[in-house]
Amino acid sequence: MTDQEKTLLIALVKMVDQYLDEHKGQVDSLSMSAGEHAIEALAEFGLMESINTRFGRWTEAGQKFRAEAQGWTKHSN
Repeated sequence: MTDQEKTLLIALVKMVDQYLDEHKGQVDSLSMSAGEHAIEALAEFGLMESINTRFGRWTEAGQKFRAEAQGWTKHSN
């Protein structure tokens, strides 16, 4: 992953955390195309897995990247 890709992915992760709902480990795109595209883009980088056109789930790598992007400590999430 390039530095430019990392910068964009950090912004995308923060957007997903701020604007999309997460319930029982599933991220809901709320049927918004921007949310659906965000899940799809994060899945292309192995940070999420697409469950269907509406829902995604963070992968282990995604959880780690997400924690680093948000500045979370190990016990924060």
